[in-house]
Amino acid sequence: MSIPTRGVGPTAAIIVAAGKGERLQDEVPKQYLDLGGRPVLSWSLRTFLTHTDIDVVVVVLAPEYAASPPAWLPAEVEVAAGGDTRAASVRAGLSLVDGSCQTVLVHDGARPFVTEGLISRVVQAATGPVIPVLPLSDTVKVVDSGGRVLESPPRETLFAAQTPQGFPLQDLLRAHSSLEDDATVTDDAVACERCGLSVATVPGDANNFKITTNEDLSRARWMVDAGLILARI
Repeated sequence: MSIPTRGVGPTAAIIVAAGKGERLQDEVPKQYLDLGGRPVLSWSLRTFLTHTDIDVVVVVLAPEYAASPPAWLPAEVEVAAGGDTRAASVRAGLSLVDGSCQTVLVHDGARPFVTEGLISRVVQAATGPVIPVLPLSDTVKVVDSGGRVLESPPRETLFAAQTPQGFPLQDLLRAHSSLEDDATVTDDAVACERCGLSVATVPGDANNFKITTNEDLSRARWMVDAGLILARI
């Protein structure tokens, strides 16, 4: 992959929001649904835009939305048209990041409650690939196609990965340059692992959950309505 030539600044954030949100079973993609009087996507965008460590914010939208971006999208946000897979969408975002950039964060647009503190932890630790994680509280079972338990991995070695995930620009470019548009690449840490890069971790945030189901959306709306989450203006 060639080094991109747009954007400025040492740290960029790519917000991936090109999915259709089919599991939510709504005609409107989940990132555009209402959350406290604002679209879901606008919550995380605002946090990145106001963070002092972030110099450039790129949002990746489905092609039809990228061609005619929503009116509420802040003017300072760069817009890229996403691809058929998450990896293709991240590469589209990378095309708008300047080659002088030192660090790139990649975040899911459907995680609206990312905090300044979590972004700071990732930026500070991104001397190599780094991801935020949460320990699992439930016992995990490996189950075969017939529903039989095969094994119970040690819980202390299992963690749930979150975003934003942080990378030196050259590491992320290297990971994606050898990557096919494989739907099994569910995050950029997987891409790094597959090309032999070591991935570090920092503590995640329990409120930084991804809106995937109607139950997730209801939980997010309840948190906002109850005043547990404060909106950024």
